Amino acid sequence: MNGEILYGASEWLLALVFLALMAAASEAGFRLAERDKHTRDITKSPISAIEGGILGVLGLLLGFTMSMAVARFEARKQLVLEEANAIGTAHLRTRMLPAAEGKEIADLLRAYTDVRIPPGEHGDIYKQIAGARKESARLQEAFWQRAVAYGQKEPFRASLLLQALNEVIDLDAARWMAFQNHVPEAVIFVIALVGLLAALVVGYTFGLGGLRHPFSMCALSLAITLVLTVIIDLDRPREGFIRVSQQPMVDLQKLLHSP
Repeated sequence: MNGEILYGASEWLLALVFLALMAAASEAGFRLAERDKHTRDITKSPISAIEGGILGVLGLLLGFTMSMAVARFEARKQLVLEEANAIGTAHLRTRMLPAAEGKEIADLLRAYTDVRIPPGEHGDIYKQIAGARKESARLQEAFWQRAVAYGQKEPFRASLLLQALNEVIDLDAARWMAFQNHVPEAVIFVIALVGLLAALVVGYTFGLGGLRHPFSMCALSLAITLVLTVIIDLDRPREGFIRVSQQPMVDLQKLLHSP
């Protein structure tokens, strides 16, 4: 995600650039219609039909893409809850082991929970994520080796713990995959192009009428820009305004660190 244009740029910058492009497209359409004054009466009705069709296609694209982004957002939220439950279950099952082995694995799971909570906003967030993933892999290897070592001596007692630890490791991979899975940039670019085309045609229609409608064009441009911005924001799980809640992991962290 870090190497992509839309998901690595500032949302405010993207919104302002798109608003400016929408304004330019509508103005270009208006001036183009003024140059075609002799065809106003002939082309106004067909252009209105084309305008309605393009706006309809744009609405479908925005609705479909928004549903894709929301589905991915909800999947990330669910995975946070599932991982918190898996770590909590594994921590409880360490009590089935003798005190020494159980405490060692429980301490590793406690440290693992601390690492799994996303870093703050300060500094290079992608560098912090890379460091957290490296530490997560180290802790996974550590508690898995200790559980396997005990399982060789007491396979029956360790089987349930190994099953829970395996689920913890699997959910790490699932969360990382969900973190990288977002609406393809090509889809966003297509929507942006259709939006610019819609602004051009609407501006052309206004030009055929000979009157500017700045409020209508501003409202249309702002609505399309806001929806596109929300779609991009939903696909930035650790940046932007809409973030995946980490409350299940925070609650687990407090529980594991409580006396």
